[in-house]
Amino acid sequence: MSTLLIVLSVCLFALVAAVAVKRQNLIQATPSLVWFALMTLPFIFEWNFFPSGPRTAQSVGLFFISSALAAGDLTSLKIKNSEIREPGTLDSKHSRIFYFLIVLVFVIPAFQYWKAGTIPIYDQYFGSLTKSQVALERENFGKLLHVPYLFKVLVNWVSNIFGPLLVIWLLSAKKYWFATGIFFWVLFYASASSADGPIVMFFWLIVFGVSHKTLKLKKLGNLISGTIALGLLFTVISGVILGTAALDRSSRCSVTAGVGFTPGDVLRSCDETSQISLNPVMDRLGYRFFLTPVEVSNHWYDYFDGNPSGHRKLENIFERNNANQASNKVGNWAYVSKFPESYAKTISANTSVDADAFSFYGLFSVFVAALLLLLIRVFVPLFSRGASEFELILEGFALGLLAFLPITAPLQAILLPQGLGLILFLLLVLRRKSLWAIFKSKVS
Repeated sequence: MSTLLIVLSVCLFALVAAVAVKRQNLIQATPSLVWFALMTLPFIFEWNFFPSGPRTAQSVGLFFISSALAAGDLTSLKIKNSEIREPGTLDSKHSRIFYFLIVLVFVIPAFQYWKAGTIPIYDQYFGSLTKSQVALERENFGKLLHVPYLFKVLVNWVSNIFGPLLVIWLLSAKKYWFATGIFFWVLFYASASSADGPIVMFFWLIVFGVSHKTLKLKKLGNLISGTIALGLLFTVISGVILGTAALDRSSRCSVTAGVGFTPGDVLRSCDETSQISLNPVMDRLGYRFFLTPVEVSNHWYDYFDGNPSGHRKLENIFERNNANQASNKVGNWAYVSKFPESYAKTISANTSVDADAFSFYGLFSVFVAALLLLLIRVFVPLFSRGASEFELILEGFALGLLAFLPITAPLQAILLPQGLGLILFLLLVLRRKSLWAIFKSKVS
């Protein structure tokens, strides 16, 4: 059954890609493209190293999410097929919002720097800390920082929403020097924790926001999606070559790949004198974005299949103590216990949307999460004809978040800390007149 489901997942992506190419609107297929490249293909590559039970459940979860994204992308392609826009500027009535965001973009980082008392990215490159010490400092800078949870949410929103929105607005207003200053300020803040995700999201959302605001959507969207496809292809090639090198040279390290030990585990077990490396870029992409996400996901399926832990309760979503969070428990079980010198005990093994859903009520909750993902994906492009530039940018942000985050974050994290919920709320407010008109017509 597992093999059949993976084949069907591949076929679903092929269908979405064919329709997107035919309609010359490739950017609307980005969620399916990213999921296929960074979850489906790595799952196929690492198939033999996953235990059979968790592997079967994971193949079902991957199929559910693949189906949801494919159905949402196909619906969006139908909705957006005839849409063409010329360059525009942001509405002046939204200027007060942007001035308020400028204050937040400077105040929030400054307060975090002061509260944390350190900047991990500086210590990583200019300090004498070990990998585990940098990892602990990263946790203290983010998750373990003693501030209200709302502030931690705002921290993510600076690089996920506020920063990209300000850069696009200032460029639209032709305030190029100011836009450049904001860009580099937020870029440094996104890199301050030494994590890759915030930097990637910052660039990713600027690209998607611009693609929906300016020029003819299809031409710019095709250029952007083509560039993304090339980047993903390079990532896949990097992961395959790096993983193959780990298998071929595993005798140099302390772990041999097999069931329960992946190519990524081989790379983690190598000391400084026996490291397996291609080059810094391919190592980073291949390990962080190809080999690791699907492996972490498999560990979640393995951990929550009843051995060693049963399923979580729904109220565990609101758990704020890092030691009690599922990501920390799985991380300690799957990584810290095997490689104690490489990880801090406060590790957060964040996983994909399907694996997190599985940790609650098994495959039933994965199906529910896939259904919610489909509904969100379909809502994003609805009622966008005649939309303001502000609304179009938010729509682009939503598409970007849906394309990138499902591989590394649960649905609840995508909605709140990562900001998709805020974007959907703003889109709902901006579209209230269209929704009300449709409601009245249906009632009549």
